[in-house]
Amino acid sequence: MAAARALFLADDFQSVSLRAIAREAGVDTSLVSYYFGSKQALYNEAMSLPSGPHRIIADVCSRTDPDHLGEELVRAFIDAWDGHLGLGGPDPQMQGVVQALLTQPDAFDMIREFYTDQILAPVVKLLAPRFGEEDAGVRASLGLSQLLGIFTARYVVGLRSLAALSAAELIAREAPTLQKTLTGPTPTA
Repeated sequence: MAAARALFLADDFQSVSLRAIAREAGVDTSLVSYYFGSKQALYNEAMSLPSGPHRIIADVCSRTDPDHLGEELVRAFIDAWDGHLGLGGPDPQMQGVVQALLTQPDAFDMIREFYTDQILAPVVKLLAPRFGEEDAGVRASLGLSQLLGIFTARYVVGLRSLAALSAAELIAREAPTLQKTLTGPTPTA
């Protein structure tokens, strides 16, 4: 872990290899692969990143009802990430994660599959009994696009106006909007 952390901090994600990490740690590359699986998983562990968005969403969906989902999702994201990263600009660790994802072969196909299976699925499952599978899918897609857009702008890009908001203010501003997207009346065209 110490070798991986040192190399990831010294260079960008793409330039660091599992072989270089193993060499720095004085172990065989297969040992690193065995314990961490992928370079991305090792990066997440070495940089002590909090739970990924998919875990946060699954946890919230397992313990709340549709009528409180908006606030609970916003609060969970802020609790997980504000305490870990603090604010004040873009976070190099999160930028490294994004860079790492985008440099993988078939990155967009992998992201789309992950988004559908891990990010959207728990929300769709929670909303489907009330709205049906198709409408729940639209609601989940729109709502989570909002939430992940705020997450990206606040923690990855570091938009100052968004980063300057306190947790309480961000929850107060965004939770009702997200809740309306997730469970409000279906607008007519």
